[in-house]
Amino acid sequence: MLSTIIFKLFFKVKTSLINKENKNRLINLDLLDAYTKQRDFTLLDAGCGNGTNLEDIILKYPDAKIIGIDNFKPDIDDAKKKFSNKIDFLHCDCLDMKVNSESIDVVLSNQVIEHITKYEKYISEIKRILKSDGLLILSTPNFHNPKNTLLKLFFQKPIMRWENNKNLPANQYRGHVKEFYEDELITLIQKHNFKLIASRPITPKPSLKGNLPFILYRLFEYFFFTITKPFVRQGYSNNLNMIFQKT
Repeated sequence: MLSTIIFKLFFKVKTSLINKENKNRLINLDLLDAYTKQRDFTLLDAGCGNGTNLEDIILKYPDAKIIGIDNFKPDIDDAKKKFSNKIDFLHCDCLDMKVNSESIDVVLSNQVIEHITKYEKYISEIKRILKSDGLLILSTPNFHNPKNTLLKLFFQKPIMRWENNKNLPANQYRGHVKEFYEDELITLIQKHNFKLIASRPITPKPSLKGNLPFILYRLFEYFFFTITKPFVRQGYSNNLNMIFQKT
């Protein structure tokens, strides 16, 4: 009973947080900078949403050809208005991308795979469109995170970051269907003939980029993470950020 009350309070506080961080975008750009060998590459964002994650890439790589794909038409329509002719946006499913095989240098998958039930097919489709030695930059929430460690301490079931709490039917629910452990994700991607080049997970750190509840939350999360890290399995973080190469 006490644990239920504590976690209802905990999640109520979390919904009040205003987070102005954008670490995934920065890490994705850093990985691209570190491992791409050209400036006129062709990059495809597989699950681009409204294209926000492509803003930094366009500015830094004006000679690159950028393609964005998403199955949610309102986001694609917004992206087309926002970016005009700078990016080619396609309304199609990431499990059946209307792109030629071996035509893409870099695929960006930013917070997407956790939304896809048929994630094996998603990786296979990415492999199909990538050129030989092409790069896959992938980020996704880590299921082995401080929040779930805290839940386990109170004998609660670990939960995903975006659960279907309203029991929406599959055709209406746009949240998470699968979150991965670090070793689980690496094994999955490598099974499709990719090799891991680098991993830069996001771990909790104090931050001033948000409102006061967010700052206090980050501070608590950081101390809890630091205390518990020696006692939990490896691959402990908030988010998984990796770059793979097609072999």
